[in-house]
Parts: sequence; structure tokens; C-alpha cells
Amino acid sequence: MKSTPSPRVRLLAVLALILLAGGGAYVLINGTKPASNTAGTQTTLARTTPTATTAKQNTKAKKSKKSKRVPVDGVNALDAALVAHPLVVVSVYARNVATDDQAMEEARAGAARVDAGFVAFNVFDERIARQLATLLGDNTASSPEVLFFKRGRKLAFTLQGFADSQIVAQAAKNVYPYSDPWVNDASMICRRFSGPLALAMTKAKSADLGTAAGREQAATAMNNAAATLARETKSLSAVRASMGNAADFAQLVADLRQVATSMGSEAVALRGNDRQTARSIDQKNAALIASASSLAANLQIPSCAS
Repeated sequence: MKSTPSPRVRLLAVLALILLAGGGAYVLINGTKPASNTAGTQTTLARTTPTATTAKQNTKAKKSKKSKRVPVDGVNALDAALVAHPLVVVSVYARNVATDDQAMEEARAGAARVDAGFVAFNVFDERIARQLATLLGDNTASSPEVLFFKRGRKLAFTLQGFADSQIVAQAAKNVYPYSDPWVNDASMICRRFSGPLALAMTKAKSADLGTAAGREQAATAMNNAAATLARETKSLSAVRASMGNAADFAQLVADLRQVATSMGSEAVALRGNDRQTARSIDQKNAALIASASSLAANLQIPSCAS
């Protein structure tokens, strides 16, 4: 005979079923989602963070490489200078030695005067010293010294010991006697006025200043010379000299312009029979002409020198 469960037992069984069903439903609904999300987040972070950091580091490294410029010196600098200039002045010097530093600056200035290239070899730098020794082959260089190279790294001339800028410039001209276009332009203008100017000055000097006719002759010649010189000086001022010669050329033009002005003043003094003033102006003009001639000679414009 079967025993019938008591109401209490039936109640406990129902409660157990309810609890079991509730737990299963929770598992079905939520599953392992929280744990899975946490793991996924951690994995994503673990993969993303190093990649981003590495990218930033690579970017910084590239920028650092770009910002670092390799200095061009020694033979590389000489080759670069020879591309831009048919003649390059090389100063061999020992840095921080007073006379050598001064010699290097003089060589730089001399090269600039003739528009030659310039490179300095500091023999206190062992790497540069080795390059120089290889460049010269069996020859040895002392400091200070100035070397003149033509294209093809051909050593054309050497100045041993200290040399000022004028000596360096003249040596460069001797090694490579090249005339810049502006020199040719200035020479052509000077040739235009040199003949008429010389003729006018001859007439003025030959005039008899003791007579009114003689003074008039001299004054007229002076005015003609002044007009010619003023006109051609204006043409000269339009010529653009090279950077290394610009200052001297500007002074030459200024001297010639002043000579023209003084000639006009001398003509006025002669017409007024003020020979003392005329003589004083003539003496000052002689000094100006001497200065202009010296500048013209240094600039390799012989037609502008008298």
C-alpha cells in the first residue's frame, strides 16, 4: 500500500523546484557574460596600449632623425663648394690658436673679395686632418696655410704661413683670372668716358689762366668733363657688383661722382677769376682721382683708372 506524502513534504518539494528553476533561468539569461566582458576588455587594453605607445615612439624617432643634420665639412664641404665655384680657397688652420684663427678669417675675406668658394680645415680635428693628408697625397700641410683648389679637386697653388685678405684675393685672381660679367659692364662704361675725359682735362691744363679767354677755355673744358663723368657715373651706379666687391665698387662710384661735382665747382671759380679756390679744388680732386684709380685697379677695372 502506497503512503501518501504529507502536505508539508509536498510544500518543500514545490519550493525546491521553484528555486531550481529560478537558478537555471538566471544562468540561461546571464550566462558567463560578466566574466567574458571583463576578459575581453582586458585583452583589448593589453593589445591596444603597447601598439599606440610603439607608434608614438616610432614617430618621435623619425622626427629625431629628421631634426639631426649631419654637418658638411672636410672633403665633402670642398666638393660642395667646387660645384658652386670654379675656384675654392681652403684655409688650413688650428682652431683656438690666435694667429691661425685670424689667418682663417683673412682667407675667408680674401675669397669673398673675388667670389671664390671657401672651406676651412681645422687640423685639430683628427678626422679632418686625416682627410687633408689623403687629399694632399705625399705633400704635407702646415698651419696656417691657404690652398687653392680648382674643379676636380686639383690643387693649383699654395700660400704657406699667414696671408692677409688682399694677398689671398690676388693669389686667387692669379690662379683663376676670371672676370665676372659686372666687371665687363663697368669696364665698358669706363672706356666710354675715359677718352673724352682725358681730352677735356688736357684742354683745361693747357689753357692760359692769366687771360679771360684762357680761363673760359679751361672752364668750358671742365664743364664738358663734369657732364660726361656725371652721365657715365649714373650708368656705373646701375651696375651690380658681386657681394665681395660691392663696397669698393660703391666707393669708386662715389669718388667719381664727387670728381664730377668738383669739376663743375672749379669751372665756376675759373670764370670768376678765383684761381686760389680753383687751385684748392683741383688739389682735392687729384686726391679723389688717385683714390678712384686705386679702387679701380683692385677691382680689375683698368679702364676706370687714370
